[in-house]
Amino acid sequence: MDRHDASINTQWAWRFISLIVLLFSFMSHATVNVDIGLLRQPVDTATSAPIYLREPENNGEAGATLSISDANGTGKFLGQKYSLRVETNADNNQLNTAAKQWYQDGVRFFLTDIDTPSLVALRQVLPDDAVLLNIGNQDDALRTSTCVPNTLHTALSYSMRADAIAQWLRVRRLNRVFLVSGTTPEDDAFLAAVKRTLNKFNHKVVAEKIWDFDTDLRRTASAELPVFTQASDYDVVWVIDESNLFGQHLPYNTWLPRPVVGTHGLRADGWHYVIEQWGAVQLQNRFNELFSRPMSAKDYAAWVAIRSINESVTVSNTADPSVLGPFILGPQFQLAAYKGRKLTYRPWNGQLRQTVPLFDAQALVASAPFEGFLHPRNELDSLGVDQAQSQCRVFQPTNNS
Repeated sequence: MDRHDASINTQWAWRFISLIVLLFSFMSHATVNVDIGLLRQPVDTATSAPIYLREPENNGEAGATLSISDANGTGKFLGQKYSLRVETNADNNQLNTAAKQWYQDGVRFFLTDIDTPSLVALRQVLPDDAVLLNIGNQDDALRTSTCVPNTLHTALSYSMRADAIAQWLRVRRLNRVFLVSGTTPEDDAFLAAVKRTLNKFNHKVVAEKIWDFDTDLRRTASAELPVFTQASDYDVVWVIDESNLFGQHLPYNTWLPRPVVGTHGLRADGWHYVIEQWGAVQLQNRFNELFSRPMSAKDYAAWVAIRSINESVTVSNTADPSVLGPFILGPQFQLAAYKGRKLTYRPWNGQLRQTVPLFDAQALVASAPFEGFLHPRNELDSLGVDQAQSQCRVFQPTNNS
């Protein structure tokens, strides 16, 4: 045998070995089925809110659907199959019944978009090894005092949104704040977070008013809002109107020509259609092609929740929650999710650490946290309630957290 023949034989030998390795790789990844449930309460949109600002009926569900499709796109090469079950119901008993039946069928991961009492009740009816992933509830209590075991939060908390704006105000030296809030429970919860934030960052509230009128501002905003926001001086108007009942009319209609921030004007949330950096444009395009609307913050929270499961299953090659839970919360887990940096979870309360975009209707303005806001562990922990202020020890902290 000459050298040429020996070289050919060697090449074929390596190809054969590669095929064997690939075959064993496929065999080792075979038949990993990941069945995921989504439990939702129906979208509750005030009829007085304009149609173009109302929450879509499939908000959150659409993001989960896209993420399942993405997971199956790569999973088919690894022997992994993902599926999604959805139950939308205003009756908590029906939601709990569905969850218990799904658990009997083998579901161990449950995305939730429900209020705090319902989330607590759901946790009580499911066995301990079921993992809940909160994609819609922003209640700070879930991260501080109402500690729900074995639960992850991909939705931003009210405090994370407030801190992002407050950091921007500090950077821009806009420290005197005129607060305007609505009267819904969601407005009250966000207002409480904003007040804590303003105190934390040493901003001053120079005036505070509650909008409790039922006036149709579409024709009278330019007359009523300047009078409503009249004060001697302020740097910024911070509006809290989660239901879009009046806040959209505040920009350009304040007594003093000042920027508006909060739920309108300059906003902070987990996601927005203006985000195109860090490769996000391809995610935006895929979502829009499927659902003919932009991706919302809740859609993103659902998408990233399933991406977290998908990433951990891919690395661990199992759907066992007793393996995946510790991995997701451990130092080895890092998630690329179109936010400009790898994301991780806070192990004490299960909150997803993430940068928070600040945007208006047409452009991304900035991304928090900002330079100069340091943290001894992770600068992303400068957004939201930190470990020292939380009673939650849902998961055991790790040295690298």
